[in-house]
Amino acid sequence: MSQQEKAAYFRALRDSGVKFDKHYREYNTAELKAAYEKLTGSSDLPVEPDPVPTGPTTPGEDAPPADMFEQMERQRQALLGDLPAEPEPPRPAPQLPVTAADPAELPGQRQNSKAADEPIRVDENGLIWFQEEVLKPAYPKPRGRRVLDYMESGAKVETVKNGDYVESFEVAGDEHKRPAQVKITLPSYQVGIYKDPRFPFKIHTYNGNRGFDLFEVQNYYGGSELVPAECKRVYIENDLCYDIRSVVRAIQTEFRQLQLAGKVQ
Repeated sequence: MSQQEKAAYFRALRDSGVKFDKHYREYNTAELKAAYEKLTGSSDLPVEPDPVPTGPTTPGEDAPPADMFEQMERQRQALLGDLPAEPEPPRPAPQLPVTAADPAELPGQRQNSKAADEPIRVDENGLIWFQEEVLKPAYPKPRGRRVLDYMESGAKVETVKNGDYVESFEVAGDEHKRPAQVKITLPSYQVGIYKDPRFPFKIHTYNGNRGFDLFEVQNYYGGSELVPAECKRVYIENDLCYDIRSVVRAIQTEFRQLQLAGKVQ
């Protein structure tokens, strides 16, 4: 069964008033077809298959209009006297194959192996992943270890006492350089980071909780002091982020005010 059939059954059930407990991606085609047959008594598709829905990733997470962020950014640049003569063309989306998450992914295994803004994959819902989400195991498991090789210079520390102060200096030793290793135990879990094409900020996710990237929201407003007070901060496991709903509401409010002032269309 194709994704188009799955989308058609999903839309038909939604238009019939069915309330879903899970997101679209968590259902398979067979489940949606069985629910549609139970509801209507027929398995025939009600309409031509539609594209995969791109609705909210969580209940109540309403996405603003697609061009709203762009218009507000241009208005902000104009107020700062920094508006370019012509809008810059949008950067093309990374051409990555659609792949599923690797169940054997270890937390931290990609550290220092790629740039921070380099995506690693695109999933079936069009989300661009920069860091995989790895949940804590339900039972004790051996952790991965990173091994760093370096050349030991044989340096030694000399301590000098000057009155009430003690200073330490690292000086070259008498030994010749020799290879050495440092072994670092990786963490037991990892927060996922992805980009949803509907939003201008990366999203941090862990165990169903989501938040906008802290620094991207602050850069959007021009600094942490300029972020509206209604934008709440939340922790996504150990990452400090901004609450998605409060940030979206703040941007929508500002956008409506600019519309009423005739500064954006």
